[in-house]
Amino acid sequence: MPRNHTFFRVTAVALLTCFIHLTALPTMSLAQAPDCQYDRAKPSLDSARINFKSLNYKCAEQEILDALSQGALSIEEKADAHVLLAAVYYAMLKNDSQKRNRVIEQFKAAFQAYREWRGELDISSSEFIDLMTEAQKQVDKEALQLQTPPPPPVEQPKDTARKAVAPPPPAAAPKVAEGGGKPLYTKWWAILLGVGLVAGAVVLATGGGGDGGGETTLDTLGTIPNPPVGKR
Repeated sequence: MPRNHTFFRVTAVALLTCFIHLTALPTMSLAQAPDCQYDRAKPSLDSARINFKSLNYKCAEQEILDALSQGALSIEEKADAHVLLAAVYYAMLKNDSQKRNRVIEQFKAAFQAYREWRGELDISSSEFIDLMTEAQKQVDKEALQLQTPPPPPVEQPKDTARKAVAPPPPAAAPKVAEGGGKPLYTKWWAILLGVGLVAGAVVLATGGGGDGGGETTLDTLGTIPNPPVGKR
């Protein structure tokens, strides 16, 4: 009988130990996780890499972000920081789509800062390298689109052309009689000369006004012919 009590006691202690090991120890190990200790005024990539290799991913992420925010890194160091941050997200994130997007995002930032980056990777898995290659292709494609000028705009036909206006017809020139100059009958001196010639011819025809010839009056001069009708 005492042996049975001893057996039950040993069994109970073993079960209790297993329970404590499965429940309490993980909580205690999390509580005893190393604190994020680094120089906040001078965060460095070397310190962040040590935290990354120690599996302290949150601390490594925070130190890298602090280093990037200070803006004191060269373009090569900036690219190194983004590549290391890509490794942190690849190891820390469990959701595949979120992991893929965050890793590619950091790789693109690295190649945009320094396209000729040829540093060492902290993770050598084929999937991680494929994500880096895809980010390189995206950066090259975006750079090519920025360098290619957009096509010139197609000019729309403008309805602003002036319509040809026919010049007004020239004013009609006054008709001139053949031979040049105006017709004689339109000149007053020509009319008077004609009347005088006719009157002289009449006087000579009647005898020059001698004795017994009678007086020559306007009634005896005869009718002065109308002037010839010319073209006006």
